[in-house]
Amino acid sequence: MDVKELQRIIEEVVTSLMDTRHKRILLVHPYTATSKKQVDILQSYCHVEEWQVNDTTSTSQLFYDAIVFLEVDQAFIVSSAQGLPTTPAALYLSELLISTQTAILIPDEKLAAVVSAKEPNPYMKMLLHHIERLKEFGCDIQLFAQLIRFLKQQQEPTHLSIEANYVTAEMLQSYKGQQLTLPAHTKLTPLAQEIIQEKGMTIQRY
Repeated sequence: MDVKELQRIIEEVVTSLMDTRHKRILLVHPYTATSKKQVDILQSYCHVEEWQVNDTTSTSQLFYDAIVFLEVDQAFIVSSAQGLPTTPAALYLSELLISTQTAILIPDEKLAAVVSAKEPNPYMKMLLHHIERLKEFGCDIQLFAQLIRFLKQQQEPTHLSIEANYVTAEMLQSYKGQQLTLPAHTKLTPLAQEIIQEKGMTIQRY
């Protein structure tokens, strides 16, 4: 086992041992004054990690209750809906969607006006069409003011897809579902196997 693989296992275990009373979220944001304020607000409600552009590791949604993109603008929405990412953040979203992971998109002030418009004009309707496309791909669109309530209302999943190299007992302790979807190469620790048997969970490999 090399050092990188060992470090990855340690990160997985530490993350899974975090206080489960608070939501764990990964934030992708443009580091504007507005998004920094939003990060500060979210840190008072959730365990927050900030995505880094130069992060070369493949972040699995397993370790977060949500992956949230702050201050999403029109260019981000249109390019992402068309499958033509033009920024590192948009490329990261496309990687999440390709691996069937979901994300929450928080529109910036201008786009929020489009989302909440009672009588959208033709141009707004075009933008709303792109937003609907992203919803079909697995994105949730939420105004920032509604985000905390939305995160609190999310229910525990009944189906879990894991892309980690190892599954530990700690990773399964709080999981209420009955089915795990694992890559063929993912290994189970002995204690994880015991928990799966105790809970009567089924495993599907791909």
